[in-house]
Amino acid sequence: MKLTLIVLLGSSLAATTLGWKYHYTDTTMNWTQARQYCKTHYTDMVVIQSQEENDYLVSLLPNRSGSPYYWIGITKNHMNETWTWVGNNSTWVGNESWAENEPNNNHSTEFCVEIYVNTNKNRGKWNDEKCSNQKYVVCYEAQCNATSCGRGTCKETTENITCHCELGFKGHRCQTGFLLTSPTSITCEATGSWSGPRPICTIYKQALLAVAGCGAFSGFCCICFCWMKHRKRKKLTQVRQPEEETSPSSEVHG
Repeated sequence: MKLTLIVLLGSSLAATTLGWKYHYTDTTMNWTQARQYCKTHYTDMVVIQSQEENDYLVSLLPNRSGSPYYWIGITKNHMNETWTWVGNNSTWVGNESWAENEPNNNHSTEFCVEIYVNTNKNRGKWNDEKCSNQKYVVCYEAQCNATSCGRGTCKETTENITCHCELGFKGHRCQTGFLLTSPTSITCEATGSWSGPRPICTIYKQALLAVAGCGAFSGFCCICFCWMKHRKRKKLTQVRQPEEETSPSSEVHG
């Protein structure tokens, strides 16, 4: 079941999903200012990767009866260039992305894009605009981090985090796999014997548990050894004290 939470964050609003978070402002700015705002407060201006994500994003944004609408992170620098998304250099443009008769580059410098959030047939469609115009903006905040996928690469979607695991690893967060526990390079000697123990593959999780177990056992042994040593010293001290108390005192003979 999809769960969406809308919360007020200063001058911006946030839509939270299981994947990354979308943030949209209630103040307008030009495209350059808008991107800087997104990079300063979040990760970057929103990057749309599919028509499904485009429709989902529009479902989170408030309806507006007219301009200004919302800047999105797709742009170009010259008339003959390809539209490119910020951050990942993707050139995805869906078959139904643009509004009717768009992009028209009406003023020969319409190199930025807004997304319509009105209630007519153009809702969710794109329009090319002059980058100097004032619009609201949609930003995104990445949820992937260095520990999200263990032995894998984290990829975010509109409703989830997907881990692309390294070879030999699997699981929801790439937590299960195999490790080489013997030397990585051995050779066959002239005697016909291997130069070292043969490589062995062990389950990654079991290897971690084994290391943790060895560490715990070593710590336990150290504690026991120290306790026994302390007890032995204490016992020797207790034996010496009575001997010193009962030893004969020096006598003076006349």
